Amino acid sequence: MNRILTLFVCLHWAVVFVALTLLAGLHGGENFTAVLAAIGIQFSVDAMPVPAGLCALLAVGFGIVASLFLWALVTGFLDRRVEENAADEVAPLAFAGAVAVFTLVFLGCAAGAEVIGLYRSMALEIGALLASYLAICAERRMAVAAAVSASNEAGAAARTMALHAAHDSLLARLGGGGKSRGAR
Repeated sequence: MNRILTLFVCLHWAVVFVALTLLAGLHGGENFTAVLAAIGIQFSVDAMPVPAGLCALLAVGFGIVASLFLWALVTGFLDRRVEENAADEVAPLAFAGAVAVFTLVFLGCAAGAEVIGLYRSMALEIGALLASYLAICAERRMAVAAAVSASNEAGAAARTMALHAAHDSLLARLGGGGKSRGAR
């Protein structure tokens, strides 16, 4: 069974990080402020210039995270097992990589020039990643619970028999079965 939410969340984050990778990799490091503006961070007008190597390093970090989300997407699409799905192992790695890259961006911006919107932007990005990860975990737990309840036929039969016995007992009490016990 494919987990649709997992696939779409991984696709979304893969596209986001591919776009950030392309934006950071274009124009030889001149897009550093554009990359940070794309995630909601703005530099003041008199900020110092950023070396091209730093933008290339940011592109590599975003590229690694994009490839991890793409890997989670492909494994989630191809692996149809419910309990030990390979995407369940890759998705936490992708989310951890994304948080690590955003943490490095945060530390780099906090140590550098005066920036505008740093805390709000990082809180929104990491909060969105956390919400996505929790949604994937919830979908995984629901899929496992549905598979366990569907595969436990003996337990379902025993539960049905117990419900029928309780129902018959209740009907016997209501239908006069209690009078014969009182007459003893």
